[in-house]
This record gives sequence, C-alpha cells and structure tokens, in this order.
Amino acid sequence: MTKPIFIFSLPRSGSTLLQRILLTSGHCATIGEPSILLRFLGDDIMATRRSVYWEFLVDIGKEDMRNAWDGFDQAYTNGVRRLMMDIYAGIARDKSYFIDKTPRYSLIAKEIIQTFPDAHFIVLWRHPLAIAASMFTTSNKSYWFPDEYAIDLHEGIQRLHRTCIEFKDRIFQIRYEDLVTDPILKIESLGNYLGIKDLSAVLKKPLINRNYGRLGDHTGVKKFKSISNKSLNAWVDVYSNFYRTRWAIEYASEKVSKIMEEYDYTIPDQFRHYYKRNIVSGVNDIIQSCIRRRRKITRPVWHRRFINEFKSNNDFTPTFR
Repeated sequence: MTKPIFIFSLPRSGSTLLQRILLTSGHCATIGEPSILLRFLGDDIMATRRSVYWEFLVDIGKEDMRNAWDGFDQAYTNGVRRLMMDIYAGIARDKSYFIDKTPRYSLIAKEIIQTFPDAHFIVLWRHPLAIAASMFTTSNKSYWFPDEYAIDLHEGIQRLHRTCIEFKDRIFQIRYEDLVTDPILKIESLGNYLGIKDLSAVLKKPLINRNYGRLGDHTGVKKFKSISNKSLNAWVDVYSNFYRTRWAIEYASEKVSKIMEEYDYTIPDQFRHYYKRNIVSGVNDIIQSCIRRRRKITRPVWHRRFINEFKSNNDFTPTFR
C-alpha cells in the first residue's frame, strides 16, 4: 500500500532538493507540486480560490449540509482521503511512498494531518530572510517587492509553526541549513523516521534531475546535481541597500521573531547599518515597489491572463468572484 509523504515548507525553502533526495532512494514517486488538496481542504479566507463561480456560495452550501447532518465533516474528510489515496497509489505504481510537496500547503497543514492520520509529515525550515531573498532573485528580478509573497512570509510561516507545536510528535522537522551542511546525519535521521533503510546511500549517487511535473523549482534541478552548501549564505548579499535591510529588520521584529529565535535564525549584524547602504539603489527599489503595488491592485497579472485564456476558448468573458 502506498503511503503519502507530505513536505511542508514555505516557497524557496529547498523542498525540491529534499524531494529529489527522496526520489533518488528509489522508494518514492512524485509529480511536481500536486497542489490539488488546496481545492478540497481549507475553508477560511486565507484559502480563497479563484473561480468562475462564486466561492462563497459553495461555502454557504457546505455550511447548510454541515448544519443538516452532524456526520458531514467526517464523511467529507473520509471522501477526500479515499480519493487522494487512490490517486497517490495510481501514480506511485510499485513505489512504497508518494511525495506530495506543495509549498502553499503551509496554509492547510493542520487539515492535511487530520485527513491523513497514517501519512508521514516533514517540515522543512529555512531562514525567512533567505526565503525572501530567494523569491526576489528567482521571480522578481527588477524590483524588491516581498508583498508579492506576503501570505507565505506572514500567515504561512505562522500556521506552519502552530502546526508543528500541535502535532510535534508526528512531524519530522529539519532545517535546510543543516541538510546541506551535515547531510549524512540529517538524511539518516530522516530515513529512520520514514522507515527507509540506508537513505543516506543517496549521497553516493547523482540526484534525479527532474520532479516529473511542470510545477516546482526547475532552476535548482538544473543547477545542482548533488547536495551543495556553496550558495548557503549568498542571500545576505541580496540585501544590498537601506530599503531592503530596513524591510528585513522590520519583518524580523514582528511575530516572526519568535519563530526565528526558536530555530536559531538571526539578523546579520551588517543589516543594523542599513541607513548607510546604497541610497540610490534603495530609492529605485522604493519607486519600483510602488509601481508594482499599484499595478497589482489595478491590473492583476493573473486576472488578465485568466480572462484572455477564457475568451480564447469560449465566446464570452467570465463573470467570477
């Protein structure tokens, strides 16, 4: 029987590397970032979905069914579990494990654990400021706009932390920094948790260079053939002016500070002198972020793409919430 392995993390935390490590063991199957549970689980405002129908009507309908029958939630959960177990087993074929790695699952990690009581759960942490820097270098090459990933950097990390506290006995936690600097010890511990013997043997092999799906970090797959710590601290240089380091200090002084302290993440000392760093570059970042913020509100990219694609396949434009 195929057993699910869920990897919970924020985007840009190294989850694709961990996925490739497990794939190289030969015991696991996967397919990019399945993401499908985002459609079935999570009913609060943070999991709002884009659709051509009005999502709030579905919420009302589910609430009416819940009020009409006390067994609705249990039946729904059981149905989701049976459906996904069939899908995982079908994709995995003869493999013992199926890896479901979707970064936005940080928002519904608690619901996933409750839905799949027999699954394995790995939480991969990385320095939050390194995550923000990686988001900038891979997605936003011309501007500094962390608000693009605010739901991950704020709500995602806090929900993930609360889930780790509530289900600490069922979750294997690992830091990306430890994984790349001491891979033998960490991978052996992970193998013991998963029940995969000699998992550390993957260190003697080139990592599988694909994740069998269109979603995921294909840049890292192409760049690194094995576990490497060469770029471990490269993110510090991304904070190259007063605007970026000021954002980092403010972000790390909010609710995230307790999480950073728990996992031994600190703010680099040089960030404290942000007022001396590259005035011109910082002003340019401010201008670009203002432009981006206005464009995001008035002309959302996803909105325009969705409408254009819909119109090209149909004879009318969509009306949706």
